[in-house]
Amino acid sequence: MMHRRKVNSHEQKIEEAEIGLLNSRQLDMIRSQIRRNTAAVDHSIRAIDLLVNKEKCPKDTNTLWELRKRLSLAMEENDTFRKVLWKHLQLEEYVNPKPGMYLDPVSYLIMRIKSRRQALDAELCLK
Repeated sequence: MMHRRKVNSHEQKIEEAEIGLLNSRQLDMIRSQIRRNTAAVDHSIRAIDLLVNKEKCPKDTNTLWELRKRLSLAMEENDTFRKVLWKHLQLEEYVNPKPGMYLDPVSYLIMRIKSRRQALDAELCLK
C-alpha cells in the first residue's frame, strides 16, 4: 500500500508554476486587461462609426487608419489573453480534476453565458 506524502502549499505553488498555471495575481491582471481592451474596442468602434457614418469622413484618412490599427491590436490582444485563460483553465482541470466535471469548450461557454446572464438580471433588478 503506497502512501502519498502531503505536499505543502509552497511545493504545490512551485509544481503549478512548472506546469504553467497562473497565480491569482496574474489571473487578475489578465482579466483586467481584457476588460480594458474591450473598452478600447468599444471606444474605437464608436469613434469609427461617428467619423464614417455621421461625419462622412473619407475612409482613407490618417485618423481612421490609426483608429482601425488600434482596434485591430486591441482585438488581437484580447484573443491572446482569452487563449491564455482557456489554457490555464484546462491545465487547472487537469491538475486538480473535480469529480464528474470535465468541461469541453462549448459547455464552458454556456456556463459562462448563464452566469453572466444571471449577473445582468440581478443588476437590472437593482436599477
